Order: sequence, then structure tokens, then C-alpha cells
Amino acid sequence: MRFHGLDLDAEGSVLLSRRVANDEPELLTFIGAVLALADGSQVTWAIDMTGANWRCCSPSCATTARRSSTCLATW
Repeated sequence: MRFHGLDLDAEGSVLLSRRVANDEPELLTFIGAVLALADGSQVTWAIDMTGANWRCCSPSCATTARRSSTCLATW
């Protein structure tokens, strides 16, 4: 399974766009690239999931959804 990772700046310009495998080292590499582009600025993550039940990975979000939902988390 692969995901699409997209990094936008505050104005909506695309900084990074690429496919990311559902693989911890590849996901960590993508997260590192996003954080490097942020250069110490705050990063807000959005996760858009479709399909089965899921629960957001952020402790600050209480989203539990069915079918399709989006979660925003700032770390």
C-alpha cells in the first residue's frame, strides 16, 4: 500500500509531493523531509482516510470515524 504525501506552505504552494510506502522507514524519511522544509516552524498534519473504521493518531484529536474523515493535528 502506498500513500500520497503532500507538503504545502501557508499560502498553499506545493513544497513537496510524492508517493510514500506504508513502511516505517519510508514514512519517517518523508516526515523528516517535511520537518526540514519547515525549518523549525510549526507543522500541521492532515490525515484523510477512507474505508474502514479508524482512530486518529494524534493524542489531541478525539476523532473516530466511519467511511471517510479528515483529522488535523498540530505537533
